[in-house]
Amino acid sequence: MADIISGLAVFTSLIFVGIQIKRNTQATQASTFQAIADLDINLLLTFGSSKELAHLISTYRDNPDSLTEEEHNHAFYLFGAEVRHIENLFLQYENKMLSEKHWHSRKALVDGIVLSNGFGALLRHPFKKYFDGSFIEYGVNQRIKNGIDQ
Repeated sequence: MADIISGLAVFTSLIFVGIQIKRNTQATQASTFQAIADLDINLLLTFGSSKELAHLISTYRDNPDSLTEEEHNHAFYLFGAEVRHIENLFLQYENKMLSEKHWHSRKALVDGIVLSNGFGALLRHPFKKYFDGSFIEYGVNQRIKNGIDQ
């Protein structure tokens, strides 16, 4: 009888631990998504804080070669911050910290950046090495899949 009771106690404990792990995972994912949303808003406010910044980031995304050297340098760092943000989205998803639902709500943003001319310029830049290899590989594969780079 004691064996049955201790077996039930262990079984009940395992169920409790499983429930706690699931709740902790959900809380971590919610926290991660909130941090991502906060960064989204911060970037949008920064890029929209002046006509010059909005013009630089938009032009860099679409046609980085049309900028003067000074504008290009400035815009490259703005774009680099944006790429770092979408790299984080990708890595959070890859490491299962971002749910499928939240990934799919942000995937269009990620793909929009990696398919941009600005990302193509980043791929040719020595700073490319400062980004995660699996993210760069994802970007290159998306570009090939969409017929941008062959």
